[in-house]
Amino acid sequence: MYIRTVPKEIKDLLHKIAKEQGYEYKLVEDVYFQEFEFVADQMAMGDRRNYDSYQNILLKYLGSFISNEKHINKLIEIGDAKDDKDDKISIQ
Repeated sequence: MYIRTVPKEIKDLLHKIAKEQGYEYKLVEDVYFQEFEFVADQMAMGDRRNYDSYQNILLKYLGSFISNEKHINKLIEIGDAKDDKDDKISIQ
């Protein structure tokens, strides 16, 4: 479950859509958030060490979320450097 924060401009737009289409606001908001929750879930399913485990996602009328091997490798490198730094710390 995700915490939902809706900016005023988006909330106004969702209210307008709900009124024009004859749906309840809650349903329109749920549909709006479902797309982003789907993207977050798909990204979370990827294995940090395996580029091929990430899915490319296309949301019609919104755009593409494409995994980039160079970016993922850079994130792995940063994570490894942070892990190495943490490993060297010792308390005496």
